[in-house]
Amino acid sequence: MNNFNQCKEIFLDSLKENFSSREIENIFFELLFFKMKWERVDYLLNKNQKPSPKEVSFFENSLEKLSKNIPLQYITGQTIFCNLLIKVNPKVLIPRPETEELVHLILNNHKQDSLKEILDVGTGSGCIIIALKKIFSQTNCTAIDISKDAIRTAKDNAMLNKVEIDFIIKDILEYKNEEKSWDVIVSNPPYIPVSNKKYMHPNVVLNEPSQALFVENEEPLKYYEIISDFACNHLKKNGKIYFEIHEDFANDVVNLLDSKKYFKSSVYKDFQGKKRFVVATKNE
Repeated sequence: MNNFNQCKEIFLDSLKENFSSREIENIFFELLFFKMKWERVDYLLNKNQKPSPKEVSFFENSLEKLSKNIPLQYITGQTIFCNLLIKVNPKVLIPRPETEELVHLILNNHKQDSLKEILDVGTGSGCIIIALKKIFSQTNCTAIDISKDAIRTAKDNAMLNKVEIDFIIKDILEYKNEEKSWDVIVSNPPYIPVSNKKYMHPNVVLNEPSQALFVENEEPLKYYEIISDFACNHLKKNGKIYFEIHEDFANDVVNLLDSKKYFKSSVYKDFQGKKRFVVATKNE
């Protein structure tokens, strides 16, 4: 790599079988900012500069990992979610833009002083509950996950973003707290049927935690059922459940909630026009 312009050209040539040229350029510039703190204008001003040996090593190692379908966010160890820096690793899902919309949906439905208690089920990196705590700073926030590694990452992210959250390592099936109830229960549970794997990008299937992504084909609503049952006993009157969902199962999730006779539910679409969220209000 004689200069940074050549470095970019090597990326474009080496990754053209994996990504579009626009995707490759975006990846390159994200790595450039991560390593050099260069914006695109800095690149234009310095593209003929020769990289140092450490910089060459970083870009070569990153290129090798990208060629093996390792996600960019796992290479840098971080991503931006709701304008917050969130650390990620292969033990937790990489937060998606759709999930940012879930946070905004909660923000739009509640005044900042209206919520006393929020529970995040299956918190993963902690991105949802941390973003909510930043918004609802006076609210008590609790997050639960079955994975010790996920909770460890979530705790690190809470410290990084200077928020206090009660993190609990527990299967929601085994979590009992008869004295506590919540104003909001939010969850982005595993909802992709195993049969969908063949349609997904290898960088997701090969790297992100399967436990957080997939459900058995025969039980696509498994976690919605479990969390809804939990909410029947632990959600306050007029409290709300917020679910991220698979677009193919929107009506099924609504029917499931209707069958509990506690909830009135609505479906919301994401920025791509896909049915992505169900919001249910407890009416008893």
